[in-house]
Amino acid sequence: MITMKKNKVYVMLAAMAGVFGLTACQDTDAQYEIPVVAAPDYVSVTPSTNGALLYGEKTIRVKFDKRINFMTVNTSQITLNGKPVKKALVLGADSTLTITADVSFDKTQKLHIPAGLIANGQGTPYLQDINLTWEVKSLPANEATAMTGRLGWGFNLGNHFDTSNMTYGYWDKATPTATLYTSLAAMGCKTVRMPATWTNHMDDNGVIDASYMDEVAQNVDWAIAAGLNVILNTHHDSFEADMLADASTNPVKAAEAEALIESVWTQIATKFADRNEQLIFETFNEVHAGDDWSTGSDAQFATLNQWNAIAVNAIRATGGNNSTRWIGVSGYACNIDMAINHLVLPADPANRIMVSVHCYDPGNFCQKPVNEEDGSLYCNSWGHNADPEHSNSGANEEYLINQLYKLRTNYIEKGIPCYIGEYGCVNQTTANANLFRNYYLEFFCRAAQQAGVPMFIWDNNAQDTGNECFGYVNHDDGSFIMDGASLIPMMVRAATSTDSSYDFYTIWNNSPVYVAE
Repeated sequence: MITMKKNKVYVMLAAMAGVFGLTACQDTDAQYEIPVVAAPDYVSVTPSTNGALLYGEKTIRVKFDKRINFMTVNTSQITLNGKPVKKALVLGADSTLTITADVSFDKTQKLHIPAGLIANGQGTPYLQDINLTWEVKSLPANEATAMTGRLGWGFNLGNHFDTSNMTYGYWDKATPTATLYTSLAAMGCKTVRMPATWTNHMDDNGVIDASYMDEVAQNVDWAIAAGLNVILNTHHDSFEADMLADASTNPVKAAEAEALIESVWTQIATKFADRNEQLIFETFNEVHAGDDWSTGSDAQFATLNQWNAIAVNAIRATGGNNSTRWIGVSGYACNIDMAINHLVLPADPANRIMVSVHCYDPGNFCQKPVNEEDGSLYCNSWGHNADPEHSNSGANEEYLINQLYKLRTNYIEKGIPCYIGEYGCVNQTTANANLFRNYYLEFFCRAAQQAGVPMFIWDNNAQDTGNECFGYVNHDDGSFIMDGASLIPMMVRAATSTDSSYDFYTIWNNSPVYVAE
């Protein structure tokens, strides 16, 4: 009896299983029938072909309208300027092909993806070649390019009038003469930036010493007579490093700083109101808070923007040629990225505002390569042939080119003149390191010319080697010092030549090779 019952149960279960099994099969066929999916279609590429694709290892993302498959063995068939790219893959179940490629110095970059390499999940391929082109276009013919062309390659009369402690006299220990400026003009220099400290020459009533004003004016007039542009600024005054932190948080300190800025610039502008347009004012130098050169705060950025506006308004209010004179303004610490991210250009009825930035990157090669505690070298080489252990790969050729093109796209192409008010590299302590210094200076100047950015060498008249030794030209009479006789013509040519055969490859291929010393 038990066995019969068991057999009946088995029969019933088997019958039920058959019914459910049939139903399940029928549902499966209906539910999981795979529909035919069309081939993927190209949608877009990042970075956009509306801009340039600049030198260095770059990531290119090609997007399609649906999820795609790509066989990595076909990577070599994808080319940039005729050379296989480094990598190509689809990251997960995605609609984007991610490509890594080495971009050359050429102004035109052409990416080619042959038909049939990209398919949907069913293997249906995209049957068209994808050809994408990026091109560094010519600079627009606007007022910005006209002005930056006029500025050309320039020179800083560094550490002369920009002396913040007069106990020791002028830091460069020089007495400039008219010959200095005629000599600079003969070298191909177009602009002299004349940094000046003013507040140390004020009396108790806030009046700038007339004899000091006359001394600065004499140098300005000599330079103008030599055919040079002159950029005159405030440099190492108390608001450059001492006042920003307090002014950004304390209304009383803010009012004091604003009154001082207005007073200083009113007096300077009044003194020079009749000078022609060869004279340019620059509101500030490297304004920063205390020892903080790299971060700043939103309040400090806002305060500096307000200071720039106060200075511009004070200059314009003096009338004369100051009503339309070009004025340069800078962002926090004169840093390129912080200018782009935080500088707000002051309103100006004359619409003649320029942007000033500085660049001594990498600082441990360009400014202070020597460890002052033990005399060792932090950084004794630069670029693609540098010693990996004694160089900064994060500020190599690719870095400089990209920094310069940020300035071009954010300012010059938008009609806003922009210039590098200070750049340079110290006279190094070893022969091999100086070969890299020379390569750096030539490459940087040529990159700036290609980007349409004028630049002015920092020269502090130092006739020595090592940290902060930026001497090229004697500040008395314009004769060459150190190795200025070879470097100045090289930099002028690199920064101004329109010879198309003088390209990045020419300089790159002549890079020195690191030799341990």
